[in-house]
Order: sequence, then C-alpha cells, then structure tokens
Amino acid sequence: MNESARQSWNQWAETCLTENDRISLELIQEDPRRAFPRDVWDMVTAATPDLRGKRVLVPSSGDNLAAFGFHLLGAKVTSADLAEKQLENAARIADAHGWDMEFRQADSMTLDGLPDGTYDLIHTSNGAHVWISDLGQMYHSFHRALRPGGAYVFFDTHPFNRPFDDHGKRLKVVRPYAATQPFHDPPEYPWRVEDILRALLGAGFALRDYRDIQSGPDDIMAFGWFYRSYAQREQDRRAKYDWIKNPGAALPSWMGVSARKEKTE
Repeated sequence: MNESARQSWNQWAETCLTENDRISLELIQEDPRRAFPRDVWDMVTAATPDLRGKRVLVPSSGDNLAAFGFHLLGAKVTSADLAEKQLENAARIADAHGWDMEFRQADSMTLDGLPDGTYDLIHTSNGAHVWISDLGQMYHSFHRALRPGGAYVFFDTHPFNRPFDDHGKRLKVVRPYAATQPFHDPPEYPWRVEDILRALLGAGFALRDYRDIQSGPDDIMAFGWFYRSYAQREQDRRAKYDWIKNPGAALPSWMGVSARKEKTE
C-alpha cells in the first residue's frame, strides 16, 4: 500500500467513531458473529471451528469491527494496519472495554515485524484488496505468517460490480471488466476474480471454499452497500435490497474465499 493511501486513511480516521460505527459495535457486542456476513461466518467456522485461544491476524484492519468480533469470540487477536491513526482509534475502544488485543502498524503486502508460522487464521474484510498493488506479494506474506494448516478467510467487493454504476434506476457500464488499471488518487486496483484466485494459488494456498455473496438487510456490513447510514436504510424500508426496485441488488455484493496453508509442502 502506498504512502498516499496511508495518509488518506489517517485523515479519514480523524472522523473518529461515527454513529454508524457505534451502532455496529453495539450489535457486535450483542452477537460477535454479526461482524461477518453469514456465508463468511460459515467459512470461518469450517476453517477454525473453535476460535477460543486461537491466534488470529487481521491485516488491513480498518474499522476493526472484524478484529473486535474475533476477540469477543475468544481469539487472541493481532490487528494490523498501515494507518496508525486507525489503530489508535481501535486501541482506545479496546482499552475502554478492557479488551486485551495487540495492535501493530504493518503494510499488508509485507507484514514487516510480524512473526513467521504463527497464526491459526488470517482474515481480511471488505475493501482491503482494492488498495493492494501486488496481490502475490500480499498472499506470500500471509502464507509466511500462518502456521502449517492455518487458514486465510476473506471477503471483498465482488469484481463483477466494478464495471457498473448502479446509482440510477438502470445499471450503467462505466468500464470493461478486464480494465484493471488503477483509478482514483490514491490509486485503487479493480482486480478480477481470476487475478485474486491465481495469485492466491501462486502463493501456495490450497483453495477450500469459494462463494458469491449477496448482501442481506440484516448484515452489519451490508447497510453501507446501498445506504450511507442505518437510519437511511430504515427510512427507505430496506427497499434497495430488492433487485426489482434496485438493479444493483441483482449482482453479488462480495466474493468470499477460504484457503489453507498445507501442513506438508
């Protein structure tokens, strides 16, 4: 991840805890499984049935909702992010609740300073991949940090969404699916499904599960897919989750993957 992205995330972190974040955090405290879409939670439990005492690394931890969820489920969590202010915000929340978590500044592509062969599970959430300029380098770093038999489970924006603008009443094509050149400033990388899976396999991972995931109105992560706030979602009576009313809902929201570092390689 480049320096301009780090600066941008630090600026965004200055907004501190938004009302949306507060509501999400309360829901996760009531049921930590809600930090993950249901399909992703299924993959997590298949890969690591009992999280209690397991070492979990959450790179590109961002809002840290996944990291908080893993901690509340009994895992020993290390939250890593390039943006130090994001980590400072998360550490303040953890301290206020008495949550014993580790926070480390590290680029997801290199995981500098984090140990080899240590973690039982690595998880990245929605929005991590678009900031990564070299998927292979990131996946090799994840593979290095996992213990033999450890798993990497992630979900991220489905690449099938990238060609479309769904803000109107009809889907509008705004770029070819094969156009993977970075866009915006700081640069974002619109990887395809094949780019992600080929890089994952090239890093030595064994693919265990793949899912095309639809956002659901009860998913914490899903309110932001079509709405800017929980309040806006409820005022609209969650109508945008109906593909007849909103063509964007006909597309899969996320892709979910579970992969494993083999015990013998």
